[in-house]
Amino acid sequence: MNKLKVAAVVVTYNRKYQLLSCLEALLKQERTLDAIVVVDNCSTDGTQTLLQSSGFLDEVGYGGNVEKVVLEKLVTAKNSSGDLVKIIFIGLPVNSGGAGGFYEGVKFGYEAGYDWLWLMDDDGMADTIALQELLLYTSKANFLNALVVDIENPEKLSFELKNPNGQGEFRDRKEVVENSEDGIIIGQANPFNGTLVSRVLIEKIGYPKKEMFIWGDEVDYQFRASNSGLGIVTVTSAIHYHPKAATKILNLPFGGYFIAWSGIPFKDYCNVRNTAYIHKMHFPKSILTTFMKYLIYFVPKGDFSSLRLCFKATMDGLKEHWGQEKKYMK
Repeated sequence: MNKLKVAAVVVTYNRKYQLLSCLEALLKQERTLDAIVVVDNCSTDGTQTLLQSSGFLDEVGYGGNVEKVVLEKLVTAKNSSGDLVKIIFIGLPVNSGGAGGFYEGVKFGYEAGYDWLWLMDDDGMADTIALQELLLYTSKANFLNALVVDIENPEKLSFELKNPNGQGEFRDRKEVVENSEDGIIIGQANPFNGTLVSRVLIEKIGYPKKEMFIWGDEVDYQFRASNSGLGIVTVTSAIHYHPKAATKILNLPFGGYFIAWSGIPFKDYCNVRNTAYIHKMHFPKSILTTFMKYLIYFVPKGDFSSLRLCFKATMDGLKEHWGQEKKYMK
């Protein structure tokens, strides 16, 4: 197991202090990482400068809007091994969203020959034994997720986790542990939050879909992994701390249905478009049902502006008409 080459991939954008905490936690892993790949989505908050002053970079390489910048440095792990960890900083020339960031990171890690890539956002923080625990289960699956708990209240989950027997969802850490089999939940995950994926899986399903920009790219990747037959599990002893999910949920007047709606056109457009694409690719029979939920919610309110956005986003997702999210940016 220790001969495997493992790299963490962290995607960041304008959260330099959270990124720093994330990187510190990665250097403290009991199973030392071979590399940490930081993909910076053209941050404007001084991320590179902070990484330099904190010892993660030797220089600052601003690429402007021309080309990406790749910088490397060896740093000492903050565990008992004292081994060296390669820090690889990839500064993108434009903000390509979380989807574009994970595309770049997974592509880089795969082409560099790593056996496993450990995927996470900048606002998550891995427990010191998380990687060690995940690697114990590599014979069980090629997509292994840490258990993602609320960083403020670790007994609660940060994101709900579906019960594999179809009986509702887990919200508490205790529930997950009690319902696990040999320390794992089969077929369920909270992707791109402490998610370990194998080279074998990447060879079969490819990279995350960069065109999705934000929201849903991790869900699409999880479905692709599930369809591969190479296995998905959540490892209950591998803990990943993350802020509680803050998605705004609007309930429909019947049937227990709901929609996710932020009220921010850019985010809502990406969410609806990417949801339509996901249903087209993985659940084609439910495409109409998905759009009808928005129709049912917005028509009685007379909110035809939001409905028009939903219709446009749905059609763009079904037609795979990418790149239109820029029209909704402010």
